Formats: sequence, structure tokens, C-alpha cells
Amino acid sequence: MNSTPTETRRLQKGVTLIELMVAMLIGSILLIGAITVFSDSRRTFRTSDIIARLQENARFALDTIEPDIRQAAFWGLANGYTLIEGTANADNPVPPGMDVTGDCGQNFALDLNNAVQGSDNAFDYSCGAYGAGSVANSDVITVRHASRATAALEAGRLQIQSDREKVRVFVDGAMPPGFVVAPESQTHNLVVNSYYLSQDSVLGAGVSSLRRKRLAPGPSMIDEEIIPHVQDFQVQLGADTTGDGAANMYVHPDNLPAGAVVVAVRVWLLFRADQIDGGYTDARTYRYAGQQLGPFNDNFHRLLVSKTIQLRNTRF
Repeated sequence: MNSTPTETRRLQKGVTLIELMVAMLIGSILLIGAITVFSDSRRTFRTSDIIARLQENARFALDTIEPDIRQAAFWGLANGYTLIEGTANADNPVPPGMDVTGDCGQNFALDLNNAVQGSDNAFDYSCGAYGAGSVANSDVITVRHASRATAALEAGRLQIQSDREKVRVFVDGAMPPGFVVAPESQTHNLVVNSYYLSQDSVLGAGVSSLRRKRLAPGPSMIDEEIIPHVQDFQVQLGADTTGDGAANMYVHPDNLPAGAVVVAVRVWLLFRADQIDGGYTDARTYRYAGQQLGPFNDNFHRLLVSKTIQLRNTRF
């Protein structure tokens, strides 16, 4: 049976050019929308990941610094300010057998009657900063105390022996005279940590990092990295000038009033992200601790954190 011309045209009828163009337009709109949603989601995820890393780094740094500073002037069984036997400061000769390799100054590790000290806008210790040197205008904080846990006697390590009446620092691994064994007295390792910022890191030159000089067996001072990508570190000391055990002023480390007791430490850390965010510009000005940094006008996120740390062992 043969089809008529009209039936043939009906059988051959398909999509018109206009319908095809409309379909392509709708498809393009849906595709562009999907790509936009994906791109925005990816950018949001990237930003959230960068900020999460900054917060994680800040928590780690504070979790390292805070308990160390809080323990300043802890000497075992002795409470309050106790005259520690065997100590020496920069004005004294080094006691026999108490040399510390790489010490940061004359009797730096042995200046135990100075449990908290700082340096304002400079690393001026003889042990030298890591890499190309310290970050300009960043602070240094040094804390000294006995370890939290008791320790076995160990030759070549600076240690603290204490009872309810006295404290002695020694290095030969032998029980100091005048002390009896536990529980009447306790042995602790001496802890000396000096926190500062270096221009460089183990990640490479130009990557600033929070580091510390730490007293180690030998005895010796070693340099170790806490965390990279810290852009600034500032410190103020809470000074008690009235004797009531509370800080009535916060001062830069080099401006502590004569006779004042340090009962708190306030720290600021400025972290910079380890990767750029092309859709972000840091136009913020950071003002803190007498400092003003920025605006940097770059593509790095930054996080400024601060913490006021009360000292448990400087009140009496």
C-alpha cells in the first residue's frame, strides 16, 4: 500500500530547529547552574578547610605554651617563693660542673630565682635563633620550673631536689646532702623553655615558625620547632605591685616594675595560612599588644589568638 504525500510528511516530522535551540538553552542553563554550585561549594570547602587548619594550629600552640607557663616556679614539695640552692645568675661565675652546652647566656639555665622572664621585640640571647634569625619585633618568653612528674636520679641532667623546707639544683645524679629519700623529699627534672619566633622553619627558608630553646640532658640547650606559619608572637607580663596576688597591670617584658611579682602572662599569636585563597584578600589591620600589622592585602587567611595564663606558683 502506497502512502500519500501528506502521510509521508507526517511520518518524517521531527524536532524543529527552534525546539532544538530551546532545549540546548535550557540544558546550558542547568549545566551552568550545576558548575556554579560545584565551584561555590568547592571554594567554601577550601576556605573552611584553611580556617579549620588555622584553628587547629592555634589550639596546638596554646596547648603547648599554656601548661608550661602555668607551671613556672613550681619546685616540687616547696611552695611559694623559696630560695633555691645551687642557682646562679648572669653576675655569678658558673658553678663547678654545672656548665650547660649551648646555654643562652651566663648561667641562663640556672637562673631559677627568676622563674619567668621575657624580652621585648628582640631575641637577644647568646645561643642564637634558628636559621636566618628571629622575626623582627617579636617577643621572647622564658619559663623555669621543675617537671610535673618525679624523676629518677640521672647524672648529666640538671635536676631539682626538694622537701618542705628547701630546694637544691644538682647535676651529678647523686642525692644532695641534707635530703632524705621519698616521700620526705622528691626529685624532679629541671625544665627551662624559651619560646621565640624564627624567620625559618624545617619546612624551608622564609617560613616563620614558633620555636623554643629547651634544656636537655648533657646538660645542653637544644632548639626545637613547635609549629610553622606563625607570623607574630607577643607577650605581656601581669605584674602584682601591691602584694595581693593579683595582676594590677600588664607590661611589656622589659618594663617590669622593680619589686613587682609576675603572677600572669598574656600571649598573642598571629597565624598565617599555609596556602593562598584566590577569592580572599586580607585587608584587615591587626592591633594588639602595642603592635599594628597590616593590612597585608594578600590572599592568605590569618588568625589572631590571645590567652591570659595565671601562674599557680608565684603567689604566697
